[in-house]
Amino acid sequence: MTFNFSMQAIDHIINSAAKSNYMSAGQISVPIVSRGPNGAAAGVGAQHSQCYAAWYVSCPGLKVLSPYSLYDGDEDEDDTEDYS
Repeated sequence: MTFNFSMQAIDHIINSAAKSNYMSAGQISVPIVSRGPNGAAAGVGAQHSQCYAAWYVSCPGLKVLSPYSLYDGDEDEDDTEDYS
């Protein structure tokens, strides 16, 4: 699956998961890991080639790691940035 299908769950990702930490005064965190090709991927049409990384990065409460390659994604947690 491509990451475009995350749009099926966008309401839950933004309005529930991302805001839960703020609405609970920091008592609740909702860790979510979504993995899959994002942007132009081999063998997919234009409908499945969008990159939503910038959109998710701009949502308060979400922490987004969008590695360029497999090797970039193999970093320690201390190296990730918080864009909240």
